Amino acid sequence: MLNKQKIVVLLWVILFSLPCVARQEAFQLNIELDEPTFVLPQFSGPYMEREASIAPEEYEMAETLQTLLQEKNKEQVLAKLDEFYSIELSPAMLALKGQVYFALKMFDEAEYTYLQVLKRKPQLMRVHVDLGQLYLVLGRSAEARKYLARAVSLGSNDATVHGQLAYLNLTTFSPFSAISEYQQAMALEPENTQWQQGLLAALTQARMFEATNALVMEMLERQPLEKSLWLAQAAVALELEDKQRALQSLEMAILLGESSPQNFKTAAKLHLQQHSYARAFELIALSLQDGSPEMRVVGEYLAWLEATEMYDQQRKLLQQIEPTIAAYSLEDRGIFYFHEARLAHRMGDASGAETWYKRSLDANGADVETLLAYGALKRESRKFVEAELLFVRAMSVDGGEKKGLLALAQLFVETKDYKAALANLKAAYLKYPELTDVRDNIDILERILKNEGGTQI
Repeated sequence: MLNKQKIVVLLWVILFSLPCVARQEAFQLNIELDEPTFVLPQFSGPYMEREASIAPEEYEMAETLQTLLQEKNKEQVLAKLDEFYSIELSPAMLALKGQVYFALKMFDEAEYTYLQVLKRKPQLMRVHVDLGQLYLVLGRSAEARKYLARAVSLGSNDATVHGQLAYLNLTTFSPFSAISEYQQAMALEPENTQWQQGLLAALTQARMFEATNALVMEMLERQPLEKSLWLAQAAVALELEDKQRALQSLEMAILLGESSPQNFKTAAKLHLQQHSYARAFELIALSLQDGSPEMRVVGEYLAWLEATEMYDQQRKLLQQIEPTIAAYSLEDRGIFYFHEARLAHRMGDASGAETWYKRSLDANGADVETLLAYGALKRESRKFVEAELLFVRAMSVDGGEKKGLLALAQLFVETKDYKAALANLKAAYLKYPELTDVRDNIDILERILKNEGGTQI
């Protein structure tokens, strides 16, 4: 015959230790990296003879324009060119006019002028480059890529063009399509950190972690004080599941001035996993010291501290946030009160916990985790009717049905109402078949009822 006391304990341990750290969500270890960027070259001056021919009658004007350009007097250059109809200017002069429009941020005029040039001379590589860069500035990525790719196909071997095309491939297509262009840019300008960072981003997004790791190590040899490289190394180490190296790299980045709250959070989580609790709390405090941090982030930290039984630190963090609590929304205040209740609950202060749970529900009466935790407190106090009402309320809230059914099952097991417990477990398993442990416990309860001569449900 089954030992019912042991089975009740088994059910309790396997299914329903509600709620340990209810708000703690599955936390992904993420590193916040700088996004790859593009840089436009400065005004590049008049076209060379090999790029576009200047008409013989324009030589004198070209010399005048050259002088004005050297003096950086673009407005006078434009005034000179405006003395002629577009059809009277050679493609080279018309393209120069487009450049001046571009430099003066007269983007519509620049676009129209460049397109007029390409109608007359569609193979003019430099205009494809300039038009691609114009569209890049205007955020018209597809058109920018079209013209820069055409420039490359026409023979452009400029590092900036390859780098810009790589950037567009990375942001609009796929990292694989960016890798070769970044490599070409790096081959022409191996010391250019922008191309290095772009290639690094492309390799990382392509999940080519061994190649990324090799590149990061090479770059760190030349730039050991570049914090973005230490962050990149940390990100790669996480992907390779080398958490010790990831943490070391993150700490080096922090030493060099890294201040992203996300990266502080990841470092803190890694320290918690390695049981270096003092440093974890130090990083948590650092990440929250500026302004009013998001309550969602504060809640995650409080959940970690509770899970690791760092109750003193949990209290310190709550005290750190408390002076600014009035600035938060009602819903956020409810989260704060929930964690105050959890701490009091953990410390055996049932009266204090009840006060804070009530305040949390006053702020947000439909919060599933607060309803479940408050119900658990009532169950522990053997106020079973009140506990049942709270669990039923949790079930009625979106996302609360599964946990509410299990909480009710636990309550009914504790009150030895095995038929009701079985009904709730069956309802939970029918709707949530991923609860595989529930199937075993359904069998156990059915055997209990059978041995007692009860009717199975």
